[in-house]
Amino acid sequence: MPKFFLFMLIAQMIPASAGFKKPMHTRIAVLGCHRQFEPAPALFRYIEANPELCLWIGDNVYADTKDDPEHIAVCYEALASKQEFRLLRETGSHMVTWDDHDYGYNNAGKEYVFKQRSRELFLDFWNLNSEIPSDRDGVYYSKIFKYGKHELQVIMLDVRYNRDLPDTDGDILGELQWEWLEEQLDQNADLRFIVSGSQVLLDKESGSETWENYPRSQKRLFSTIRDKHVNGVLFITGDQHYGEVGRLREALGYDAIELQFSGINQNEGPEYNSYRVSNVSRSKHSYALIDIQWEKSEEEIPHLMFSVLDGLTDQIELRYRVNLNELKNN
Repeated sequence: MPKFFLFMLIAQMIPASAGFKKPMHTRIAVLGCHRQFEPAPALFRYIEANPELCLWIGDNVYADTKDDPEHIAVCYEALASKQEFRLLRETGSHMVTWDDHDYGYNNAGKEYVFKQRSRELFLDFWNLNSEIPSDRDGVYYSKIFKYGKHELQVIMLDVRYNRDLPDTDGDILGELQWEWLEEQLDQNADLRFIVSGSQVLLDKESGSETWENYPRSQKRLFSTIRDKHVNGVLFITGDQHYGEVGRLREALGYDAIELQFSGINQNEGPEYNSYRVSNVSRSKHSYALIDIQWEKSEEEIPHLMFSVLDGLTDQIELRYRVNLNELKNN
């Protein structure tokens, strides 16, 4: 065979990307609003997705009770009895916060009478006694994960334990948690997820729980990030039984972007949200993933892709891309 044709044959066999280092990727699962006594086929999809990190963002069980805190323990036992949950818990790392229904009662805040007992049950079930100090006023904590030379900080807020009643010019976090949050934002990280059970970017006119019902707290959250010149922040939120993306221009010195998902095995129609910049996922059984490409490749700049998929058909219902260079002060 002539040398020219041999060279062409070899060239066709070499992948176009040969000579380019494969960029670092990380897959993160987002989970919430799971009714523990009902089937949840989406949990099997999470197992198949094989995420490095699972973020449980609230209403992980529905354990509402006015008079029997041990009912919360029964609900955790039901979750633990699901084979798919046990298998998923063996996959990757897990971080957890609560919202109202696993806290103990619908829309409850600091007035909830069983909040201390609920906190004990939460820490025991999720094996967080070594992560969260015994004297902390809530279940907030943070961790930094290293993926190659890149660092992801995950800050799990507690928007229940110290929350005042809405529309009272009150607070949502409590002063100790605010001080703690400022300390966390002083740490070095390439990308930061701030996780809140309640949506940060949802109009109070929606009628649902939202940081807009606490305008001083919402303003303080944005100004704390902006004034400290903290780059790389994304909000991850739950509560609503669908998925969407919200965006508020220049709120952090760059756009505040919220990736919202909840509803592993339930759904509801979307509410009014003037911050919405995506379509809305609508399937009853659904699952959400965040795929991060940390490094530049031959074809792409560093970015993340937020996807919500139907847990039965595996069809994509929502996909939204954020380039990491968007999350920097101008």
